[in-house]
Amino acid sequence: KSISYCDLISQYTKADKKLAKWAFNIVYTRGFEDGYGDVKIVPFGDYFNHDTNWEIQGNYDDQGNYYAYTTYDVPAGSPLRMTYTAGDSSNPSFLFARYGFLDESSPATFCKILIEPVTQELVDMGYSHERMLFYRGSGEASEEVWDVLLYKILGENNPEHQQILYAAHMIGDDDTKQALHNQYYSETLSALKSHVDGFLAELEDLSNRTVGRDRNVHPRLPIILQHNEFVKQVFLAVRENLMYK
Repeated sequence: KSISYCDLISQYTKADKKLAKWAFNIVYTRGFEDGYGDVKIVPFGDYFNHDTNWEIQGNYDDQGNYYAYTTYDVPAGSPLRMTYTAGDSSNPSFLFARYGFLDESSPATFCKILIEPVTQELVDMGYSHERMLFYRGSGEASEEVWDVLLYKILGENNPEHQQILYAAHMIGDDDTKQALHNQYYSETLSALKSHVDGFLAELEDLSNRTVGRDRNVHPRLPIILQHNEFVKQVFLAVRENLMYK
């Protein structure tokens, strides 16, 4: 439906769903954001692979030409890689969903806490896939995870305190903010533990559903299971860490 509002696409392409999907996937998986809200296809530039430790950075000039250059002296024979995530490699699920590969070098992953509706206050508190993180090595949850969960809990139980928390967060009143975290720590911790346990159960259920599936019919299953296992290990580290909170 959304493609019908695009004047740049011919009616012929719009009427051909298979062709329209192909065109969308080409732009979505091979395009580069230009920094002005648009996406452009860059032939040959889209040959650069992704890596957390990247060597290539690109930008556009005033005429719209794309330039790729190395950020340091790269030895001969070394790979030339760029980042597909604007330098943020904390969400391998995004790369998996968009490009179809798993970046196991990611130091963290999105905590999978989904809240609707997403209000401006929620965003101000740190609600985003790039900031609400579970860290793989330490099992720690980012500050934004605790902030957003507390904001949500207070909205359901004490709207007055929710607004006090929000105001303190916006003006940098760390003392008031920490006092509210201390007051509602048990509720926030319980909610986080419940989320982790629930999501781990969902992952287990999804894995069980793949048993007996023909890999020839479902060739993406191995990489899907590999991604789920990566996320599972991060969540297990978080659960173990929460046991000592």
